[in-house]
Amino acid sequence: MPIANCKRCGRLFNKIRRDICPACVAEEDKAFDIVRQYLREHRDATMAQVSEETGVGVDLIISMIQDGRLMLRDNPNLHYPCERCGKPTRAGRFCPACTKELSAGLGAAARELRKKAEQTDSQGRGYYSRG
Repeated sequence: MPIANCKRCGRLFNKIRRDICPACVAEEDKAFDIVRQYLREHRDATMAQVSEETGVGVDLIISMIQDGRLMLRDNPNLHYPCERCGKPTRAGRFCPACTKELSAGLGAAARELRKKAEQTDSQGRGYYSRG
């Protein structure tokens, strides 16, 4: 088992799945239960209200959403800024517009790489081994 430093508290621990130690995992689980219960009772709460009322940091709440632990379908006012443009989003790291734009850019880059690879192959360049 690899040994690692917890990214939250810095303690050494045997890393199994996550980048945080068992003590921090327990703290996150407790915070998750508190936030989930608060959201059940306050469906119209904003991110700031949830953080203030539960004592759980906004970054941790966002992390719970991005990890898929918190579902926002019943909480219409809960959103956070897109990491690229700053517009509000409710899932993942990017808003739907940035996700679409990044996906299109990656698709174009992949097509260009395939085209260059085909051109290189057709020109007879490459590595050969003697047998």
